[in-house]
Amino acid sequence: MLAAMALALAGAVAPALAQSAIRLSGNHPPRLDRYAYAGLADTARPLTMAMTLKLRNRGALDQLLAEQQDPSSPNYHRWLTPNQFAAQFGPTAADLQTAEDWLAAQGFTITAANLARRTIAFTGTVGQASQAFNVSILKFLGGDLYGNADDPELPPRIAAVAESIQGLDNLHGESPMMNQSALRRFAVPSDKSGAKPMQLAENTDDAPPPVTILSSQQAPDYFVKGLGNFVGPADFQVFYNETPLLKLGLKGSGTAGCIGIVGTSDYAAGPIAAFNRRFRLPGQPIKKILVDGSSPGITDAEVETLLDLEWAHAAAPGSPLRYYLGNANTSPDGNDLYDAIAGAVSDDACPVINISYNFCGYSNSFYSSNLHGIFQQAALQGQTVFVAADDYGAAATVFNAQISSCTAGNERGVSEMAADPNVTAVGGTEFFPPYNARGAVTNYSPEQVWNNYPNGAGGGGQSGIFPKPAYQDDGTPADGTRDLPDVSLIASEFDPGALVFLDKSCIPSGACDGKGGSTLIPVGGTSLSSPAWAGIARIIVQATGERLGAFNPTLYKLAATGQSAAGLHDITSGNNSYGVVVGFDAGPGYDLASGWGTANAGVFVPAYASQLPGPPTVTVRPSALAFNNVVVGRTSLPKLVTITNPPRQPTWLVIGSVTGGGDFSVAQNCVGAIIKPGGSCRFAVRYAPSAPGPSAPVTLQIADDAGTSPQTVALTGSGR
Repeated sequence: MLAAMALALAGAVAPALAQSAIRLSGNHPPRLDRYAYAGLADTARPLTMAMTLKLRNRGALDQLLAEQQDPSSPNYHRWLTPNQFAAQFGPTAADLQTAEDWLAAQGFTITAANLARRTIAFTGTVGQASQAFNVSILKFLGGDLYGNADDPELPPRIAAVAESIQGLDNLHGESPMMNQSALRRFAVPSDKSGAKPMQLAENTDDAPPPVTILSSQQAPDYFVKGLGNFVGPADFQVFYNETPLLKLGLKGSGTAGCIGIVGTSDYAAGPIAAFNRRFRLPGQPIKKILVDGSSPGITDAEVETLLDLEWAHAAAPGSPLRYYLGNANTSPDGNDLYDAIAGAVSDDACPVINISYNFCGYSNSFYSSNLHGIFQQAALQGQTVFVAADDYGAAATVFNAQISSCTAGNERGVSEMAADPNVTAVGGTEFFPPYNARGAVTNYSPEQVWNNYPNGAGGGGQSGIFPKPAYQDDGTPADGTRDLPDVSLIASEFDPGALVFLDKSCIPSGACDGKGGSTLIPVGGTSLSSPAWAGIARIIVQATGERLGAFNPTLYKLAATGQSAAGLHDITSGNNSYGVVVGFDAGPGYDLASGWGTANAGVFVPAYASQLPGPPTVTVRPSALAFNNVVVGRTSLPKLVTITNPPRQPTWLVIGSVTGGGDFSVAQNCVGAIIKPGGSCRFAVRYAPSAPGPSAPVTLQIADDAGTSPQTVALTGSGR
């Protein structure tokens, strides 16, 4: 096959451009030898293509990204608007016109041009593309599939403004990460519909036969007769210690913003309403953004859409949601998922974005140029992006030409979208939580790397495209590459499995049409862990009163101080091997199977927030305490100190430490507290003189993240 391909290339009809032409490196599909070669593609075959224009001032862009995360820089957390990003770093209108004119001169038809998204969509034939870009386009599998065997060439003046050409092949795909094995396992025969889901019984170990879902007034958690317990939102909140934050009012609300979810299928509203009712969650405003101008309708990917919307809401029940929906039928270049991602960034409405999908089969430049530029823009705008790390463990996700879909490969690899240094890659864990008699999770229990091969395993490994970013210089393997995942969270569909409401039409095949009502079923995948982490980040946005930008620089800095103190559960068991691919073992500290571990949210949120600027002022009353005439050998009655975060400040106050000394003892109940604007915390000070007469005075210090930290209280006392 390789010999035949070489002969085809040698005899290709594409004439060479001028000797000074520049090739766009990495702009062809990887590993063409995987596919059954069938000769040169028909020159009359129509192509839908897109040119991506370069960003400008790349050195200044990279410097600003670093300065935005450097507390000593005047640009720290000074985020750009989309217009500012375009003015400083985007291509110019002249760049766009230059590229359009050249494409038109080659005989292509321009169908759309978007300066903000840096793209020009155009159509033509294989013959036109072969001649214009000096490439040989081969066909495979009898001609249904095609791909360019070499990188396209451009004249220097066009290569100066363009960085990639997409559409010269169709050897690529996209896939949602939601693990659908549960859809098949929980389906039972039905004379009328062919299949229907097993019914779930709630909160009881002596559930009746599986015919109805029992209501409960105690806890929204579930037991499936004969199969065990599964996790609902309240279970998640208890297990990962979100409950104390929610009780304080940290629910992802307050600060203007939302969680952005991207997807490629529309959805029925009924399952989401059923999810909120069943789990007693507040109704969630969801704004749907049709990034390609119209809806594709409900497709198989609706399963992913419902999972993401429901579990982002479960983790941050106070946050509005925006759903960015792409449509391949009306997309200028047919890439609906790419459009949805770009739309969430260019809209700039949500400080947190979740992507529970993977691309496969795309050229290296698609990740290093097209997507990378979008994620750089997101970071510069202060947006935090979470991406599911993949569900094939350490195995590469490859394009399967036989089924035109993404499947697991037989060698190591990672989701290169999740490997982008400006996003946070989320892996998966499994665990067996303790349940009470009602089937409710009672507390945290040890986790291990999710690995339910062949149904799925948490993605992780080393990027084949991106070098190691500066924030990974310490604590990660000395391999010179971007390592992932960064963090992990619940992902197994059965151990313990998280519950979602889906369309009944999705069961058991996943072929959804939005009809037939709602049904409850356990799911898994890193597409569960990723939106849940997005919810936790949205709570941090509320606590800090501002956007976070790229999540990883602060995450890695915090983790380096110690995972436990940072509120990260270190995952030390399990691996992400998948089939014939030997993966990576979990171990102490960072590893390529679980990253830095999972969240102890009640500790992690204030720990992360304390790394960022807190409120400008805080009040402490009184400023001095005096204890007089206390009998030596006895302890005085307590006197109280009140720390108040003044109202009308956007930022919650995080108390780091309260220290006294000498003959004075200080209660520690406020240490680690996170105090909302207008809220306060009181702690007691006691005095136990060690000798008659005045004791040495002590200055009590309160360390927090306010601009006036530390605050002090003068302590004096005398014994008799």
